[in-house]
Amino acid sequence: MSEFNFSALESFQKTTLGGLSEAAAAFSRTFDGTVITISLGDSGALDLNAIPAEYQSAGLLLLLGFEGKAAAILIPKSTGFIPDWCDAPDATGQSKLTTLAQEWGMSFFPDDFFPDDFQASVVPQLANAVQAGKLGKQPGYIALKLTNAAGKESNALFIFPLESPKIALATNNGETKSKTQPQSSTTNKTPADKPNGSFIPFNSQELYTSDEKTITVDDLPGFTKSLLKVKIPVAAVLASSKRPIKMILELGVGSIVQFDKSCDSFLDLQMGQINVGTGEAVKVGDKFGLRIHSIQLPRERFHTVEVRKEGEFKRRKRGVSIIGKAPIRSLEEK
Repeated sequence: MSEFNFSALESFQKTTLGGLSEAAAAFSRTFDGTVITISLGDSGALDLNAIPAEYQSAGLLLLLGFEGKAAAILIPKSTGFIPDWCDAPDATGQSKLTTLAQEWGMSFFPDDFFPDDFQASVVPQLANAVQAGKLGKQPGYIALKLTNAAGKESNALFIFPLESPKIALATNNGETKSKTQPQSSTTNKTPADKPNGSFIPFNSQELYTSDEKTITVDDLPGFTKSLLKVKIPVAAVLASSKRPIKMILELGVGSIVQFDKSCDSFLDLQMGQINVGTGEAVKVGDKFGLRIHSIQLPRERFHTVEVRKEGEFKRRKRGVSIIGKAPIRSLEEK
């Protein structure tokens, strides 16, 4: 396995080339049908001092995490391809931007470097954000050429690795009002607003209540935070059914199991064998993914845990075991 730096450039180039059409489609879905084509430009070892002037201005920064490090995709706002709502996205807008980061990561990362964290935000100066993220040893870059339906061409930059992605988004300093940047208000906090700038996966950081007040992990009691590190299985389920053991034993190659569900129905998203949402199957590069169409609110997914007072103990009553109508008692009771 190659190291996550310039030595893996050839592998990144090959994967990126195969994922350009999927990346362009993801861009169109994110930005209200804006049609673009993406092609590869120059690539090589990155010298931050030689970065083009267009990256010294505001732009959209996508961070694709891998084992604590990250790759970054820089798209200047001067391209005209990034709409103004990205400066201060609502919950839906932020979800769209993070999904874009996820889809581009799945399209551009080789199998040896499977991305596991995703963040996206508009920053006032892209080059400063990269510098704050601290480039690793032997960084590499791939230039991307974006062309819209009118023939206008613009550039984007794919660079790797960043050693400290957790602080790359903390360079806003209040110059823009994006919800993904540090603010003094607790209500509008999001993952990048955390004092330590933690770089955490999307959807593990926010809970929305009925009054639309945002609660972050910072608002949870200290003793509950360890639960956020617990891993649970996540599955996309097309259909399920119960069958007699006799039928299961008779299954073989070529057997058909029929389900009471249409083949074009949405898939169920299960977490810990509990349905939490629905979505449709999508192709992300050469991998399979699930685009979520609906999801339950947190208060519908979780059950309240009974909290007992210290020292409280509920004695379990020992009853009489009954089989049929005849009570069976222990011989010690005689």
